[in-house]
Amino acid sequence: MSAVFTQKQTEIIKAAVKLFADKGFDNTSVRDIAKAADVNVAMISYYFGSKEKLLEAIFQKYILMMRERLEKIVFASDVTPADKIDLIIDTYIDTIAANPNFHLLMVREQGVMKNPVLYEGVRSMKLKNNTLLKSAIKAGAKAGIFKKNVDVTILALTVFGTINQAFNTRRFLCEQYHIDQHNDSEFFKTIIPRLKAHLKEVVKSYLLVKESDK
Repeated sequence: MSAVFTQKQTEIIKAAVKLFADKGFDNTSVRDIAKAADVNVAMISYYFGSKEKLLEAIFQKYILMMRERLEKIVFASDVTPADKIDLIIDTYIDTIAANPNFHLLMVREQGVMKNPVLYEGVRSMKLKNNTLLKSAIKAGAKAGIFKKNVDVTILALTVFGTINQAFNTRRFLCEQYHIDQHNDSEFFKTIIPRLKAHLKEVVKSYLLVKESDK
């Protein structure tokens, strides 16, 4: 189940994610967060205890949100293994697109990784994503559709790394496709469908059992 936060806690989390993404965790004070969320500093202490605990709550919120969405796909009994792969790719991309500040926070801080809370949060998210991807692939292999003994760690690196790179190099991609990098509508209409289609083709081309493999 997803972590349940009050409206005020959600507002504080939203303000903190934006500031952490823009300024970095270390350069953002509790006072900055309180001002952005229009609350007093004591309220942040009351709800979360500290800036580090607030960061934990942020990861709890987003990790559980992604986990629930992926689990719903992986454990669906009426979805084929190949369709599950498509839906996992769609879901991961759509979730990043809908939560750009959280994604930017991870990108910004992963290069430093000084904060153990941040490291553990990113690690937990990656492990769970890999585990769910592995479950979907194993089900396909059991059904004789996917290859056996797939290196899921490297495959996950290919999928999630490509997605992250696409969002991290948005300006460059927009230049290549001659669209305004600040126009979300153009970005989502022009680049995101290409990204999804390419990854689905690459991943299933790698996973699907071919006649020559039989």
